[in-house]
Amino acid sequence: MKKVTKATIAGALGVVLLTGGTTFALWSDSATVNGGTVNSGTLALTPSGDPAWNDISDSTADPITIEDFLIVPGDTIEYTAAFTVGASGDNLSATLGVSDPVEANGDAALLAATTVTQTFTYDDGEPVTGGAITSADDGEVINVTVTIEFDESTPGTTAQGESINLGDMTITLEQDAR
Repeated sequence: MKKVTKATIAGALGVVLLTGGTTFALWSDSATVNGGTVNSGTLALTPSGDPAWNDISDSTADPITIEDFLIVPGDTIEYTAAFTVGASGDNLSATLGVSDPVEANGDAALLAATTVTQTFTYDDGEPVTGGAITSADDGEVINVTVTIEFDESTPGTTAQGESINLGDMTITLEQDAR
């Protein structure tokens, strides 16, 4: 055989070996099934009504304008607001919270002399234990109360003429990690 013929046969054999030699097919089939639709739930907190500030220092709720009110040692003021919960979803759990307005920013002495507490209640007055919300609370009205107390034992002229900026106070509803 000539060298060219031998090279051609060797090249063709190499191509056949590289491509698997021969090709064949096995039977196969497929079918389309309706896998359904995956839908996501919701989590929302919508203001309901008008929020209010009150001076509750003497156990009565006297309405105040927060920008004009000058708090003194022994005073207690309270912010109240209502929110409607939107909570839908299997296995949904969330927690209500309030950013601590005393931690927001302000003069150090006044920050140190005040205490902030928060409570959450259903519209019927029952407490929302631990701020816990589930899809069973969808459509419920939640009342949020933030109370700020100025320690009556604040000495001398401590915290006089100071301020706390409450502009960044935020009511939150955050889904709990699973």
